[in-house]
Amino acid sequence: MNRKSRWFVWSCCLALLLFVAAVSLAADVEPKVGQSVGNVKFPKPASDEEAKYLGLDKAAEFTLKDIKAPYVLVEQFSTTCPHCLHQAPIMNQLYNLVEQDAALKGKIKFMGLGQGNDANAVKMWKAFQKIPFPQIADSKSTFGDALNFHPYPVSVLLDKSGKILWVHIGTFESADEALKGIKAVAK
Repeated sequence: MNRKSRWFVWSCCLALLLFVAAVSLAADVEPKVGQSVGNVKFPKPASDEEAKYLGLDKAAEFTLKDIKAPYVLVEQFSTTCPHCLHQAPIMNQLYNLVEQDAALKGKIKFMGLGQGNDANAVKMWKAFQKIPFPQIADSKSTFGDALNFHPYPVSVLLDKSGKILWVHIGTFESADEALKGIKAVAK
């Protein structure tokens, strides 16, 4: 093998190694308790009614600090995901359980973020699934980027600083099971 051939092979190996390193650094990592999503800016809610539930003055972009509750349960979903379709009624049950619990009502606000979905798809999803809490189109996957995790469904309980206090990847077995986990950390 001549000098030019060796240089070419060595350059290709180095380029491949750099590519593999870049891909592995950019790969999604499962969210963990204690991790922070930072002061992520969420897209505007679909209506003033949804904004009011979150404690916002109007339907506009917002951060966790703008929400009038110590905790926020965020579900990252997609309107085309069969697992999310299975999860929707369970999330509705969980929301109702929290609203009926005197110790939690008002302390935890719920919102769903339709990752990669447009406003029309999320509006239809909310109506079809009869979801009582805000469902927000996150067409640019802003929350998935902040979480560094794009699969769905994933549910996280966040405090006002963006710290993850509880996380569940995939669908819940039951709303009661999820409520136990949430109650353990929402003081």
